[in-house]
Amino acid sequence: MAMVLLLEDDAGLRFTFAQTLEDAGHTVISVADNDAALAQLRKCTPDVLLLDLMINGAFSTDVADYAGYAAPDAAVIYVTGSGLFPKGELFRMSRNARWVLRKPVDLGDLANMVEHACAQASVNPPQLPLCPVAAAKKIG
Repeated sequence: MAMVLLLEDDAGLRFTFAQTLEDAGHTVISVADNDAALAQLRKCTPDVLLLDLMINGAFSTDVADYAGYAAPDAAVIYVTGSGLFPKGELFRMSRNARWVLRKPVDLGDLANMVEHACAQASVNPPQLPLCPVAAAKKIG
C-alpha cells in the first residue's frame, strides 16, 4: 500500500479522509498547512500527495512544485471546493498534478483514486527514510 501525504486545513475533512485511506490500508501523514507539508516532504518520500487546493487562503501548488523535486514519482491529487480552474487550467499551473476531485468528495471515489494513482505510479524505493509517524505505524 501507499504512503499518502494529506494536506487539508479543515480538521473534520482531514480526519475523515485520513480514516478512509487508512481503512483502505494506506499509511497517512496528515498536515494542516503548507509549511507542515513542506517539512514532511523534507523528511520522507510519499507515494501520493492529496492536497486541498486552497489552504488558509493560499494555494497548495507550492507544495506540489516542491514535491516535483523531493518526491518526483509521487502522484499529486488536488481536492477543491472552489470553482477555480473549471477548464483544467490547474494542470498547466501544477506540472505534476494528475487528478482533481471536487468537493463534496465521495469517500469511495477518494479511496479508488488513491488506489489508481498507486497502480499508475512507477514505484521506486524511497530516497529518504520513512517518516517517523509512518515507521511507527508499520512497526505497531
